[in-house]
Amino acid sequence: MLKNAIAYILRKRNRTIIVFIFLTVVLSCLYSCLNITKSTSNLENNLYKISNTSLSIIKNNGDTFETNQFKELDNIKEIKEIITTYDGLARTTNIKVVDGTQLVERDDLSDEFKNMLSVEATNNSEKDNLFSSGIFTIIKGRHINNNDRGKILIHKELAEKNNLKLNDKIKLELIDFNNSENKLEYEFEIIGIFSGKKQEKYTGLSSDFSENMVLIDYESSQKALNKPENNKIVNKLAIFSDSSENTKVALNKIKKIKTDWSQFSVSSDNHVFEETLESMDGIKHIIKIMTYSTMIGGITVLSLILILWLRERIHEIGILLSIGISKIKIVTQFILELLFISLPSLVLSLFIGNVILNIIVGGFMNSDDSTIMVDSLLKNNNLISNLITFMQSYGILIGIIVLSVIIASLMILIKKPKEILSKIS
Repeated sequence: MLKNAIAYILRKRNRTIIVFIFLTVVLSCLYSCLNITKSTSNLENNLYKISNTSLSIIKNNGDTFETNQFKELDNIKEIKEIITTYDGLARTTNIKVVDGTQLVERDDLSDEFKNMLSVEATNNSEKDNLFSSGIFTIIKGRHINNNDRGKILIHKELAEKNNLKLNDKIKLELIDFNNSENKLEYEFEIIGIFSGKKQEKYTGLSSDFSENMVLIDYESSQKALNKPENNKIVNKLAIFSDSSENTKVALNKIKKIKTDWSQFSVSSDNHVFEETLESMDGIKHIIKIMTYSTMIGGITVLSLILILWLRERIHEIGILLSIGISKIKIVTQFILELLFISLPSLVLSLFIGNVILNIIVGGFMNSDDSTIMVDSLLKNNNLISNLITFMQSYGILIGIIVLSVIIASLMILIKKPKEILSKIS
């Protein structure tokens, strides 16, 4: 049967080429669909991290609060990062603020309140909503990280007005409205310059304008406010986990922290993740339909092709039966023929499958504008994982071949040898 299968493949070259092309297309489609399905199953955690989803602890009245009230957060293993944020105002002594059209006019301001900057202190500016949403963009330098001390980010308009560049120094005096006697001038080094314009709220101060907003590192802000180590203050604690499940566990543990929760609220900023997850669920559904359609279509088309060809091979089948070859061996020969033809398609299908994968994912990117998801999807799997997926796809193809041959060979399996031999004449 093995020699007969090889001989048939070599002699019937046109049919061999047709089957080769068909099996290559089916295997390529199966591989690309399974690759996406497998990737999306492991993609949620990556999306969760990229979408900047977090839990936020704030005071209900918007005031600051002491961080030591929530020192137990450090003992929650599901929490991967805590970003502290302090919002305030600062006077500057060695630069001039950017002027703008002020919608609120105030005559009660003294001279010291006419050169004000709005300050946001953080230990990770890259995850700040203003930057992660694209409202602000770093154009020079870098973001503030947890190890920075005495560092500042300023707007490009403020930099241009005062001829400031990276590594220049700015002196700020942060204002503590709860303790007006603590006035400490602190020097900050410029490590980044950003551009953009946020939604502005007008109070009559120069700090209302986006151009007069600066970001400084959190630790330095507390020193500038003259706060002791055990009495640091924040406006918000942003809590990050590496998955939605861990965030839910962390939320339950946070609520068990002993504090006056009537003064605080915990909210989840996960709308970006939920929107992306909806898009991914849609992709999963579409890919599942494509996979099943490929399998059913492959079985149907291949069965029809084999039925037409087996009718032409009735003479060969009759002779094999007449010399005592069993039906099982004859069907096995047909399966071996297709398996031999499928072997050269492995290399070509791996290449075509990756091309189809990029086309499919690119189509989702164009339709849903899911750039983040697409990048993660394409980079999610390594070489070994892709090879495993490809071999799984080939295993499904073998199943399609076997099932198609059995369907096409029913005319042999259900009839007696005498009936088949009578058709030869």
